[in-house]
Amino acid sequence: MTAPAPAAGSGTRPPSDETGGAAARRYHARYGSVLPAIDPAAGSTPPKHHPGARVLPLPYPPAFPPAPSADRPSPSPDHGLAPDPQDLGHLGALLALLNGVTRADWTDGRVRAGRPVPSGGGAYPGEVYVATASGLGHYLPAAHALELLSEADLRADLAGALSPPPAVPPEVLLLISSRLGANLARYGPFGHRLQALDTGVLAGQALTLLESAGAAPTAHALFAQERVGRLLGLDAETEHVHAVVTAGRPGPVASATALLNRRTARAGYEPVPVPLALVLGVLDRAARPVALDHTAPADCDLYVVAHRVTGLAPGCHRRDPRTGRLVPVADGVSARELFPAGGPGELAAFEAACAVVVTGNYEAGYPVYGDRWYRMLNLRAGVLGQRIGLAAARAGLGAGLRCDTDTGAADAALRTPPDRTTLLAALLGPERRAGAPSHHLLFSPGVPPPPTG
Repeated sequence: MTAPAPAAGSGTRPPSDETGGAAARRYHARYGSVLPAIDPAAGSTPPKHHPGARVLPLPYPPAFPPAPSADRPSPSPDHGLAPDPQDLGHLGALLALLNGVTRADWTDGRVRAGRPVPSGGGAYPGEVYVATASGLGHYLPAAHALELLSEADLRADLAGALSPPPAVPPEVLLLISSRLGANLARYGPFGHRLQALDTGVLAGQALTLLESAGAAPTAHALFAQERVGRLLGLDAETEHVHAVVTAGRPGPVASATALLNRRTARAGYEPVPVPLALVLGVLDRAARPVALDHTAPADCDLYVVAHRVTGLAPGCHRRDPRTGRLVPVADGVSARELFPAGGPGELAAFEAACAVVVTGNYEAGYPVYGDRWYRMLNLRAGVLGQRIGLAAARAGLGAGLRCDTDTGAADAALRTPPDRTTLLAALLGPERRAGAPSHHLLFSPGVPPPPTG
C-alpha cells in the first residue's frame, strides 16, 4: 500500500475518547485529510519480539493442506499452543498467509521481503497474537514461528472483553495490534490513519483465510481495549489492539494460490485496456457482506474512475449496491485527478486501466460509536482494500492500494455527497512484469508457485 508524505518527526497520539466524535473530527481536520510532508530519511520501527520467550518454530514450508515437513517435523505436544501437530500445521499455514514473509521481491537493484498483505509505506505496524486452548502466542513473520507468552487458556477472558461476547465460545482468537510509533517518524500523526487502514487489511485477510478454512470467523471492533491489552501484556503507551477476530477450529486453507498471487504492482501497469467484466467481478467480490460485530450506520460506497476499460466510458461511475451496476457520475474525469499533481499516484494513474475508490461517512457513525467510529470506518475501508487486491489477483490484474489521494480533489472529482469522503483508492491494470522478478517462498506440491515475471 502506497502512503503519502507527512509532517516529519511528530510522535503525537490521537486524543482520548470524547462523546460524539469531537476528538476524531479534530484529528481528521488537522491530520487525516491533508497530505503531510514526508521525511524520507526516517525509518519504521522494527517488528516486535519478546526477548527470553520460548520460540515454537512452525512447520516450514507450510503445506496446503498442511502436512509435517521432513526437514522440520512438527513439534511435540509439550511445546504448547497447538498440541495436535495437524492443528499446528493449519495454524502455521494460516499465519504465514496472514502476515508472514511469503516472497522475495527484486526491484531497483534491491531485494525486499514480500508479505501477503500491503501496508502504508511498507511500515507494517501490525502485530498478530493468537489465543488457543493451549495458550497465547505472538507471531514472528520473518522466522515463521510463535513466541509462547503464556500457557494459560485466555480465550474466555478475551472473549469476555468483547462487546457483546460471542454467543458461541471461540476456538481461536487472532488479536491484531498496532505499534503506535511504527510510522510516525516518517508520516507524522497521519500515520495513525494509515495504521487503522492497515488493521482493516489484516482483518480482511484473516476473515478470508478463516472462511476458506471453514472456521466461521467474525471481526470485532467493539471491545474493552485496555482490558485486552492487559491480558496480552502490552505497554499501553506503545501498542494497542485494534481488532479481534474470533473463529471456530480452522481446517486447511483451501485457496492459497490466489493469496500467494496477490502483490502490489510495483513495476507499474501495461497501458492496455481490460474488459468491463473483470472490473465488475472485482467490485462484486469486494462488496460481499463483511462478518463484523457491528452494523454500519452508513455503508462504504465504491466508485470506478475508468481510463482503459473496454465497455465502460472514461470517467467516474458509482457502483449501485442494490444492482451491482455502474452508474455514470461525471464524464471526462481522470484517475490522475485523485492525486497530487506530479506525485507518484498521478504518475501511476497514467498507466492504470482504472481506479477503484472507497468512500465513507464519518458523521453517520459518531453519534452511535463516538470517536471509535473513525478507526472502525477506516478498518472497513481496509477490509475492502484487501478484497479488491485479492480479487484483482484472481482476475490476473495488478493492484496498488494508495493512501496518497488528495482528499478534497478526489471528493470533487467523484461528486461525493457532502457527508461522504474518500478513504482509499486502488489502481488496477495488467502489471508490467519486466524488472520486478519475485521468488515465492511458500508453496507445496498441492499448490504450484505462482508465475513470476
